[in-house]
Amino acid sequence: MRSVNDGGGNVAFMLDTDENSLRAQREYWTPERIAGAIPVLPEGPAAPRGMNAVGMATDPVLADLGKMPFCAVGKLYFSDRKYNYVASASIYGERELLLTAAHCVRDSDSAELYEHFLFRRCYDVGRGGAESSAEELTLKTVALKEAWVGAGNDKWQWDYSIAILNGRSSLATPLTHGAGNAKKVRAIGYPTNYYDGKKMVYVDGDTGAGLKGTLFIKGDKMGPGCSGGPWLDGSGIVVGVNSYKIGSERSSLYGIGSPILNDKFESLYQYVLTLI
Repeated sequence: MRSVNDGGGNVAFMLDTDENSLRAQREYWTPERIAGAIPVLPEGPAAPRGMNAVGMATDPVLADLGKMPFCAVGKLYFSDRKYNYVASASIYGERELLLTAAHCVRDSDSAELYEHFLFRRCYDVGRGGAESSAEELTLKTVALKEAWVGAGNDKWQWDYSIAILNGRSSLATPLTHGAGNAKKVRAIGYPTNYYDGKKMVYVDGDTGAGLKGTLFIKGDKMGPGCSGGPWLDGSGIVVGVNSYKIGSERSSLYGIGSPILNDKFESLYQYVLTLI
């Protein structure tokens, strides 16, 4: 593995993609490791005084995997030196690209880069417990903001990552690239508190100001496993990813936040395009 940066705050890690490495990456994910993977959704710091996110969210609704935008989304598996994890991600912008949260790629405190990445698009468990997915894809490059490491409680504004796949997804049309704020969004993912994480769900909600540089959906009940799943506005443009959770249903302010996909995110996207 080697890393490169553009001198403008973006860093990319080129993973080993020789035949032996790719075989080992696929063989790593045995049924036992997949079943034991820990679902991810970090707890953010306490909401700052004065934070009062507006609106509420619907209860999670079962997604139709035969329709966009849901057929672009899937489960992302990865590991560190001790544990295996599972989160969410989506085919985004180009058929070679995958969007997820930075915390699904690299530890912000230790700077450790995770490994054994495997994306299973349209993951689903049918009757009888049989697992299926539209395709399984490995990664060859992961890119994110250098500011993600060492940012402390301000890190959530940088909690996004764009990866380059080994080859193209078979999905004809990826999710639409975009940036900026949105007042109403649809958040998608695989939370384990609904259908045990075996089904994709979505939440519709209004956004308000979250932690520094983020938006927040008050009342979003999705739990661990939804990390990295996309937020879309009413036009189907991606405007965020599931990043952090605040509080619980017992608190007056609970829900899920996303980094704002601003010009800093745009610079990462344009950088990744030069690496395809």
